Amino acid sequence: METVNVKPHQCLMDLSMQRTGSINALFDFALANGISITDDLVSGSALWAPDVEIADRRTFQTLKDEQVIPANGYTLADEAVVKTGMGYMAIQVDFRVS
Repeated sequence: METVNVKPHQCLMDLSMQRTGSINALFDFALANGISITDDLVSGSALWAPDVEIADRRTFQTLKDEQVIPANGYTLADEAVVKTGMGYMAIQVDFRVS
C-alpha cells in the first residue's frame, strides 16, 4: 500500500477522485486509515492509499493531464471568510442607518 500526501483543503473524496477518477474508493480510503469519511484532513499529512483499481479511467487521465488536484474540503477557518458581505450584515451591528 502506498502513501499519499494531503494537499491543502483536500478531503477523502478528493483523494479518491485523484487516485481512481471516482469517489467509489472513498470508503476504502477511510478504512485503510481508520478515519471517518467526514474527518478533516491535515495538509501535509500522509495517508495510506488503498490498492484499488482506477474506476473511471477517463476522469483519472483528465485530472492527471491537466494537473488538477481536487481540493473541496471546507474547514471552520473558511467559515469566517464565507460569512461576510451584505447577506450577513445586521443593522446597528455592521452598519448604521441614520
